[in-house]
Amino acid sequence: MSMQSSVQESSQRYQVVWRWGLLGGYAAGIFALSSIPGQALPDVRVSDKLIHTGEYGLLGLLMCRVLTAQLPTWPRSRIALLSLLAAICYGATDEFHQLFVPARAAELADLAADSLGAALAAWGWLKVGAHWTWRR
Repeated sequence: MSMQSSVQESSQRYQVVWRWGLLGGYAAGIFALSSIPGQALPDVRVSDKLIHTGEYGLLGLLMCRVLTAQLPTWPRSRIALLSLLAAICYGATDEFHQLFVPARAAELADLAADSLGAALAAWGWLKVGAHWTWRR
């Protein structure tokens, strides 16, 4: 094995670990925010569905980036689909988790907004991300 390929493999491993760490931290942040009792939530002037859409859009994008680094030979369409499904599953578990948080509830409308955000992010990553070679 040449020195150059060893450095390249080390760089790829670092990229995979970094991206998984970022994704895990973000997912933990979502969980932490979902654990706040309803009466302690701040009043916001934006629809909570818009917040869910943005929140899970970023989750879907982070998932696409992780899988791109983890599975570089996979087709982009498969990565986008897997990212979408993973984000939807996480959204469903998050809604379930909220059943056990005081003054919070699980709402299908929230899960729909989560799914929309993840779908938009996966679609955007699929369509636009291929042109952002500097971000790989």
